[in-house]
Amino acid sequence: MFLMGLCVLGVLFLVAPQLNAGEPTPGVIDLHVDISYRSLYQGKAFTEGSGQFRAGDLRAGGISGVVLPLYVPLDAEPEGRGEFQLERSYAHVFSSILAAPPYSLPGCGIHRAGGQVRRVETWLAFEGIGSLPTDEATLRNWMVRGLRIFGLIHTHHNRIGTSSGHRAHGRGLSASGRETVERIFSLGGVVDISHSGDETTDSVLSIAEEQGGVVVATHSNARALAPHPRNLTDQQIRRIAATGGVVGVNFHQRFLQPADGRASLKDVVDQILYLKKVGGLSLVAIGSDYEGGIRPAQGLENAGKFPALAEALREAGLGEDALGQVFGQNARRVLCRR
Repeated sequence: MFLMGLCVLGVLFLVAPQLNAGEPTPGVIDLHVDISYRSLYQGKAFTEGSGQFRAGDLRAGGISGVVLPLYVPLDAEPEGRGEFQLERSYAHVFSSILAAPPYSLPGCGIHRAGGQVRRVETWLAFEGIGSLPTDEATLRNWMVRGLRIFGLIHTHHNRIGTSSGHRAHGRGLSASGRETVERIFSLGGVVDISHSGDETTDSVLSIAEEQGGVVVATHSNARALAPHPRNLTDQQIRRIAATGGVVGVNFHQRFLQPADGRASLKDVVDQILYLKKVGGLSLVAIGSDYEGGIRPAQGLENAGKFPALAEALREAGLGEDALGQVFGQNARRVLCRR
């Protein structure tokens, strides 16, 4: 009954609060923060992590929401990367949220956890579904339980398709992967192509175009500025935008400056402006990848630094309405679409 109650709450979509002109930081929704992995598999406190996304920094950073991916490492014990571990991760996130203000329970417009009012909304995602049964009943069950975004692949190839982390040109999305993507779209889910190889990404986008599905890259950048296989081509950026999806700018220095791995806040600003130019303002979002083993751009070492990014974007010419879209409204549109 408890989970059923959460499911009912999870489908209540309320209107996002209006941005007040002159706020130092518009409400930030971060599309990818690996605090669940960091706490469950690395032994760090859910409220502290490695220090990149501390609960105590969220108010100063203007954080109003976060997507918490369920990720299982290859060497997870005792069974390795399997459905049991995904269930374990799911249970861990819920119990941690209840014990960790300011996080609220997953879903749009939910600002409560237990008997408390909480200000930071949460949503759930998968990062790598190779070990997940992907029949319609299983996918529907996970969506009812609050899963919104389905990341297909991580750094290794799986039965769904090929990863950008390994060179395997020509394979792309498998036959079963294609069926999985079609089911996710038919159920109203969103597919995340972060970590997917180019062939896999292009196939997912083609299916989305056929079915009217939404594709996102929750934590990826533009390859034209940072030529790394984890990043997106201009054509892919435009196609994601055409599905109504978003690209969350990743703060990892290697995905901002692959040549020497030394990146600053300016590189993040450049990515945001470039994505806006190529895919339009409604495409651009934030997907920091905090707590995912990254080395953040200098000046954005933790979640408390978002006001510095807001100020840099203002100096680059973005007005308050545009900032509001980039920092949270575009992400919320995708997360809370009916």
